[in-house]
Amino acid sequence: MITKVYRERTAADLKSRISKVLLNGNETKIVEITIQGAVVTVLTHREEDIKHIESVQVLDEQNNVITERKTDLDVSNNRTLDFRFTFEVV
Repeated sequence: MITKVYRERTAADLKSRISKVLLNGNETKIVEITIQGAVVTVLTHREEDIKHIESVQVLDEQNNVITERKTDLDVSNNRTLDFRFTFEVV
């Protein structure tokens, strides 16, 4: 069994490594990265004028992909988007 203390320590390590979010290959600003126990949440800046989403990636400090979502999603006019990623260390 993995202890609560170790899960929280691993979550803190993950939080410290998250460095950027890419939307369709272009960096979007991270507004905040929070940690609560063993849960890390990343929130991005609201993006305007996005017409289509193909991919969203979270990268570490060495530009390695932590997580990636591929999609083929059209975005309605006059919409702003922000992205929230939640990681729970279990």
